[in-house]
Amino acid sequence: MNYRIGIDVGGTFTHGVVLDNRTLEIKATACVPTTHTAPNGVAEGVGQCLGKLIENGEISNAQIAYIAHSTTQATNALLEGDVAAVGLIGLIGGISGWKARREMKFNAVPIGGSGAVDVTTYFCRAGEMEKIGGVLNALSEKRVKVIVAAQPFSVENPSGERAVIDEAAKRGFLTTATHQISGLYGLRARTRTAIVNAAILPKMMEAATRTYESMERRGLRCPLMIMRSDGGVMDIGHVRQNPIETLLSGPAAGVSAAILHERLGSGVFVEVGGTSTDISLVLNGRPMRKNAVVGEHVLYLKTLDVRTVGAAGGSMPRVGNNKLIDVGPRSAHIAGLGYACFQPPEEMEDAKMELIAPLPGDTADYAVVRTGAGKRVAVTATCAANMLGLVPEGDYARGNAESARLAMRALAKAMGKTEEETAREMIQTLVEKIHRRVAGLLKEYKAGEEARLVVGGGGGAAVLVPALAQRLGFRYRQARNAEIISAVGVGLALTKSTIEKSIVNPAEDDIKRIRSEAIQAVVDQGCDPSTVEVHIEVDTKKNVVRAEAEGASALVSGRAREKISPEEARRTALSESALTLSDVRLVFQDEGTYVFEGRKGEKAHAGQGGKAIIVVDAYGLLKLTVREGKIFSVNSQDAEKLQKIIAAGLHYGDGGVIVKPIHLIYGGKVIETSHLGSPEKILAFVKMEIADNPAREQYCLVVTA
Repeated sequence: MNYRIGIDVGGTFTHGVVLDNRTLEIKATACVPTTHTAPNGVAEGVGQCLGKLIENGEISNAQIAYIAHSTTQATNALLEGDVAAVGLIGLIGGISGWKARREMKFNAVPIGGSGAVDVTTYFCRAGEMEKIGGVLNALSEKRVKVIVAAQPFSVENPSGERAVIDEAAKRGFLTTATHQISGLYGLRARTRTAIVNAAILPKMMEAATRTYESMERRGLRCPLMIMRSDGGVMDIGHVRQNPIETLLSGPAAGVSAAILHERLGSGVFVEVGGTSTDISLVLNGRPMRKNAVVGEHVLYLKTLDVRTVGAAGGSMPRVGNNKLIDVGPRSAHIAGLGYACFQPPEEMEDAKMELIAPLPGDTADYAVVRTGAGKRVAVTATCAANMLGLVPEGDYARGNAESARLAMRALAKAMGKTEEETAREMIQTLVEKIHRRVAGLLKEYKAGEEARLVVGGGGGAAVLVPALAQRLGFRYRQARNAEIISAVGVGLALTKSTIEKSIVNPAEDDIKRIRSEAIQAVVDQGCDPSTVEVHIEVDTKKNVVRAEAEGASALVSGRAREKISPEEARRTALSESALTLSDVRLVFQDEGTYVFEGRKGEKAHAGQGGKAIIVVDAYGLLKLTVREGKIFSVNSQDAEKLQKIIAAGLHYGDGGVIVKPIHLIYGGKVIETSHLGSPEKILAFVKMEIADNPAREQYCLVVTA
């Protein structure tokens, strides 16, 4: 099996790529309109894209290792209110039953705007199966098709919830139990998340089934993976249980590509589409994440922290009192208009400005032009960039500069400005919108100089991102294959799973257990165990232990691109890091990792300043940037040295012991251990990693100064 396929389902187009399993190079691409209104929904477009990819790539079904695609279904279901009514069976009992009843009582769950999930709630005692059967009959009569089972402390003993969903499944209901959603105690938040999951379950089940049937009709028997909201993928069986984990699946695909395709170690990834721009921050090879919010309520669901702005390549100008008052948020796509820069110049002669309302209810201040032939076209940010010569030859957004100028002249004349002034004002207006979001993101996560790099993706990257980077004072790089980068990200994405549990003062056995559970969750989905990397965080304030595991499918893990040489790794360390370094030398190396040390900044030339550390994996991915720190090589048998190194990472302040960032590095893996919270837990975790690799003798620890 030589190839993997990635398909990104966008709002307007569905893009697909065929990737070579060994080199990860693109063998074929395809693009079809996203089939929102087709009888089989977006699954029909996915099937069409699959057919074109196989044809364009001249490959056989037997050569395909697996197929992965992003999905808009979960997000669209919530945005459009296309959700199912939910029957909630709350299991109560004992002295605290009154409080549990209050926590589980829902009539509706808001999902944004005026939309809400209708909830019919019944309370029963656990084990009263006859009464539970009567409740299920009543819910069936009300045409409820999805059941949620909720019980206090089901994360410790889920038997009550399991009995309810087993009985409901026998009667043909779709089901969700709160213990399947999260291992955290908060009963109301856990129940609310389960209700939202259940509400989109029928829609997602239908979409997943149709996609799978589309594959079967084409004789494809390979695994089908779906993009998760945290940038990983999961198998279709997991989607059928927890579809809520696919929220923001589309933006997550782009971030996955920024890391795995563009090898972005630290920096800002800006993906510019036709209608909106998605912004995300990557630090040390890991995207920033947050809890999902639906209807102003926080859910027990981690998603990538992607900030979306209504500013993009298709954004249209707004004019009032003969002045440019804004650009966007409406785009040419929303208005159903073509771009002026993609029209023949002869058709743009004698163009005149008109003001329209793109959608009912919009203000009629969006400026478009009507050509001499009577055709109405949009004057977009892409038109402005083409007129100004900002879009390079061969770029996806490259249009006809003369057509753009003729259209811009109509706007400029109405505003008493030159075409250049009008075009620059349009670009600057959009860049400022994006800049505000980027600046807020950088400030929130306290990103330092290591993140002073902007990578542009999406079809409109060349239109806005170089100007944004200049505004920030950051370096800029446009992603390869920018227009299809999300499809590439889907094809490259790793399998992921996150386990969260409420544990007060977790002991070593607790950490070992949750670590094993996270590893097993991705291995069960077809991951190669040798590729699995686990990150564990202990939140002592909330008494939460969180384990995130990720790894490559066993079908593709052994067929990666060729490993790079130490000199190539050194060049990557120098070019990809946003730090200015000198005296760079290789300090640690194993079969999957290169660890470099160098002096940074102006002080480096005077022989002063701290040692910066950069870690590059054997395939050229920048995994870690530390502005100042120390590197230690550790023998697997030397427990005493391990203790001393970890102790060196402690800082004693007024608030007690503060653990500095400590990273365990080996075999291409970079695992931060300081989130475990105490030196004892860090030592225990490091020993677990060593115990899992009995043949390995040397490890590297990096302690931030």
